[in-house]
Amino acid sequence: MKQRIRQWAGWAAAALVLAGASRAGAEPAPASTPWPWPPIPGCLADPSTVTPGTADYASPVCTVYDAVLTSASEIELISARRANAEFDGVLYPAFLPGTEVVRFVPGAGFMASLGGGNTLVRVSRSGAGARHGSWWTTRRQISDSAGALDAPERIRALLALTDSPTCIAYASDVARGVRAYLGVTAPAFDEPGGAVEFWFPPDAVAAPRTAPLAGNAGC
Repeated sequence: MKQRIRQWAGWAAAALVLAGASRAGAEPAPASTPWPWPPIPGCLADPSTVTPGTADYASPVCTVYDAVLTSASEIELISARRANAEFDGVLYPAFLPGTEVVRFVPGAGFMASLGGGNTLVRVSRSGAGARHGSWWTTRRQISDSAGALDAPERIRALLALTDSPTCIAYASDVARGVRAYLGVTAPAFDEPGGAVEFWFPPDAVAAPRTAPLAGNAGC
């Protein structure tokens, strides 16, 4: 879905440098558009952090969180800041700052707990890209109220992707004993994020079935 490495602190430092580098007499820069910060699910709000945005206690993210609690072991809540620091090599923080992230080990009932529309899925620009990768979400997170998959542009926004996806893969199983993460997608690539996202080690998820998203011929 995406590979995003943290340069969060680096951006802040760069912004301060640029702000101080303005020449005397230069025209003032226009006011920037406020960042569209997604609501923070109340179930995963980090009590130790004050973050812009509102807490959403009815968030569908909480439904997925509750399901994982019934089917996982070695469950640990950690801050998004700490979780993001554990991922190396991409451009953006993976999980929404101001939230907590669930670190867990999937149990035998993990896939069954995600049934009823919460099927584990991954999207990409190709069938192979959709089947193989570490970042996953659930079908319900990227569907409308009637259960139909959202348009690719909407999926891109929810998952903060670099491009609109063309293919979706459906997971059939997750390897036992792996260490996984569950959290809220952070804003990136000028997209707001806000959907639930899972991280699994590479090749931990089996996903033999793919299908094209709306407006695409095939995968």
